[in-house]
Amino acid sequence: MRPVISPGWTRPARPEMSGEATYLRHHLRGLDNWNPTATSAGEHLQQVRRMDLNECPYPPSPKVQAAIEGVFARLNRYADGSCPELAARLSATTGVRVPNILFGPGSTQLLKCIIEISAGPGDNVVSPSLLWHRFHGIYEALEADATLVANRPDGSIDVAQLTRAIGNRTRMLVVITPNNPTGMMLSEDELRHVILQTPDNVLLFVDEAYHEFAMHAGGPDALRMLQRERSGPWIVSRTFSKAYALAGLRLGYAMCSSPEIANAVRLMSSTFVVSAFAEAAALAALDDPDYSTFIVEDTARERSRIIEGLRALGCEPMNSVTNFVSADVGRPGIDVVAAMRERGIRIARWAYPEYGNYIRVSMGAPEDTDAFLDALAEILGTS
Repeated sequence: MRPVISPGWTRPARPEMSGEATYLRHHLRGLDNWNPTATSAGEHLQQVRRMDLNECPYPPSPKVQAAIEGVFARLNRYADGSCPELAARLSATTGVRVPNILFGPGSTQLLKCIIEISAGPGDNVVSPSLLWHRFHGIYEALEADATLVANRPDGSIDVAQLTRAIGNRTRMLVVITPNNPTGMMLSEDELRHVILQTPDNVLLFVDEAYHEFAMHAGGPDALRMLQRERSGPWIVSRTFSKAYALAGLRLGYAMCSSPEIANAVRLMSSTFVVSAFAEAAALAALDDPDYSTFIVEDTARERSRIIEGLRALGCEPMNSVTNFVSADVGRPGIDVVAAMRERGIRIARWAYPEYGNYIRVSMGAPEDTDAFLDALAEILGTS
């Protein structure tokens, strides 16, 4: 039997469409524009604290900036999207063969390509219900039969129920560790359960966009465990956006158990997916490990301050290990987000109706933490 399925994320009601839109596939009609990076006219004129998109508050390493300057003279040429030097570097540190490593414009774009190699109309994908809502949009866009398994009451992924939901028609199992929007990671035992209980005829996809933060918190390395313990197919996705301060550059990568899987993902992508700056910047970032260590350690300090501050205000923060924290603030999150924005601070709310009182705040510099906690105290009426 399948476990209880959570309704999870729900799309806003579609507006009525005229007959002129009939050239679109039926499930793509009447969609609203979703752009979390958009800024209002007023925000262009004031200093805004960006604490809503899980970005790094600091600029890239000076080594990265110098490497980018060296690329300008060859911008007339297409970049080699296979990133041969970077692939070789990652292969040497991870043990994944070069043909099994591929790159994309951030792990966000890779998600769709990865899911698309297994899931089309009617194909079953098993996934936690509570996860970054972009996944729900991908499932819908591909018309996949998504089995959304309810998370535990504390928001963590229920791995036993997740693997129990696998059926004869399941093509892919999706796991995210650490997860967004909870910030919570799987334990080594939980990850091992997923690895060993996912059948060899099911593709296991593990998204590790917040991998470096999990390692700093003492979490398990999904890639190492997959290499040692899984006989079936797998994919791990990671990004340079978070711990390397390269979100604006857009560079993610995936490591696969076989070249056949990697080539399938490449086919779903575009030929020109990586900018000319990307490989040079990523190599330079890897050449400056002290800088990425600074980012991760500074993030951990500010995360602790945010969690302690939220508790002092009577909120219930989740046990995040990432560069963001989610919390139940005891009132509609949408109202708190709006009040914060009036004060020049951008945070996020959750897209899940059953978590309507939750907000998510990204870690910033120490002065951003101070501003957020002071503003929240004022909004909640406790100052």
